[in-house]
Amino acid sequence: MPGFQELMNTMSESELLDYLDNSTKYTPEAMTAAVNELKRRGRKFTDEELIVVKKRIQTSEEIEKEEDDPWNRTSWKKNVVTDNNASLLYSPGAIQGFSIIFSVFFGAFLLSSNIKDRKKRLIVIGFGIIYTAITITIVKFIPGYYLLLLNTAGGLGLTTTFWDKYIGKETKYRTRSIWKPLIISIFISAILVITLLHG
Repeated sequence: MPGFQELMNTMSESELLDYLDNSTKYTPEAMTAAVNELKRRGRKFTDEELIVVKKRIQTSEEIEKEEDDPWNRTSWKKNVVTDNNASLLYSPGAIQGFSIIFSVFFGAFLLSSNIKDRKKRLIVIGFGIIYTAITITIVKFIPGYYLLLLNTAGGLGLTTTFWDKYIGKETKYRTRSIWKPLIISIFISAILVITLLHG
């Protein structure tokens, strides 16, 4: 909070009060720092005011948790922009969907397409291949519906750990069309199914 506190020192009282009036715009840390700065300047809060402020800080914390929740679809959309200067990327939602429906390998391929560094791309693809191979091996010994759970877990790993590390949790981007990889994935999956059925 020291960084926030230094920032609050430079603000007017009306600017500080804006932090308390707009819980959806600011982080809980920033709001708490604003309260501390107002108190330091001699602002006296009534018990009722403190209760309201506390509720607003809790609201801000809840919003922050929702944005950080990988299962929350709105968290996948929060960094989508229309700025033509922003990178064109396959979204976490698309990566998760391909991982669940087709396999983690397909999700890894989409994610790797977002990454420019060759070494990092190979790491992601390698993860997809290894995870899918392990999944196929495991499914032989457990009910088939567990495949959905395993694919979901693998996709979640791609859209959190790998996305955050190689693309950046706060990276702003434009969404890339999934039609081409979707057609390719369906085609490849159809060939694999036909091969298995006639093998």
